[in-house]
Amino acid sequence: MTERFKQLLRDYEEGKLSAEERLEVEQELQKLEVYQAYMDEMLESGKNQVYAGAQLNSMELNSNQERKWMKRGKRNARFWSVGMVFVILMLLIIMNSILTSLYYTTGNPVRQIVYSDVLGSALSVSRPNIRVSLSSTPTNILATRFFGTISKQIGSESETVGTYSQTFRLNQWIGSRVDTYSDIQNRSNLFFYLPGATETARSSNEWSRLEKLPEGTVAEAYVSLDNYYEQSDVLSKFSGNVLNLVWYAVRTATEGFEMGEQAVWNPLGFPSIPLHHHVKTGLQTDDYKQTLQLLLEYKSITRSVVSTNLIKEALDYANEHGVQIYGVVVTGPVKELLKLQEVSFVKAIRIGEVRLWNWNNE
Repeated sequence: MTERFKQLLRDYEEGKLSAEERLEVEQELQKLEVYQAYMDEMLESGKNQVYAGAQLNSMELNSNQERKWMKRGKRNARFWSVGMVFVILMLLIIMNSILTSLYYTTGNPVRQIVYSDVLGSALSVSRPNIRVSLSSTPTNILATRFFGTISKQIGSESETVGTYSQTFRLNQWIGSRVDTYSDIQNRSNLFFYLPGATETARSSNEWSRLEKLPEGTVAEAYVSLDNYYEQSDVLSKFSGNVLNLVWYAVRTATEGFEMGEQAVWNPLGFPSIPLHHHVKTGLQTDDYKQTLQLLLEYKSITRSVVSTNLIKEALDYANEHGVQIYGVVVTGPVKELLKLQEVSFVKAIRIGEVRLWNWNNE
């Protein structure tokens, strides 16, 4: 409202206007009454703002007022659009979180625990002397990420050697796997010979490596045996040595046949510390078979780590012939490892990780 019109209103109330000026004021007041009535009607009926613009044009608004109304309408429309997008995104995030949580936290036991168990067990049976402690968190659409630390026992200590991460949507592996434990030189050196191997010359170099290591060190070693043994027999044979047996390599139906020297580069086996599943198990050798059975029940999880065909062949062989051990991963003082060179049941050895003295089992 302009200052001139305000002054006209005051003069109108005081009776100071001429007949022509009173007519002008009354016409303007009529326009304002029409505008007020229209705005009241809009508030009551909730009609679209487009119709409001058409009605305003009929009130002979000047160009400045029209521009102001148009700018205000555009600004309000932008705010409304951005607000609606934000609200929709928040609702999608909340719904995704709820659905993901419902999927992974239902079941008996809950899927989150089962999948973590399966993934950790697959790593433990397919990677000698490796354990992965896993946690999980929702991520992406209907997906969860399992992550944790990779550890292995060297001497008396369990040492963190890397991190692991893998993402699943429902029960399917998606994306890439992150495994920071990648000591290529050591891993290419680590394998077992089968009892029937005829060429183990490279093992003599490993004994020489051991002899050159300082006495105040501990090491990890892959020990190949001269025959297939039950676990109780293996424990009996190593009872006179001050060493820790941390992992057992178990015979399957296929290992070694593709290699001229019958070396097993990707063995299957089980750790000396029993794997604790959501299904209770008995003896540790039975625990190995129970673990393989569990991995076959959740093939979509297992195959992200190890071939399910290999797992099935190993389980079938163990059920028919028993759990036959042909190699062990041991760790302890270097001088104790050197004593294995003199025993008849040790066929060959490969040296893994070496650390400064941390031995507490004396």
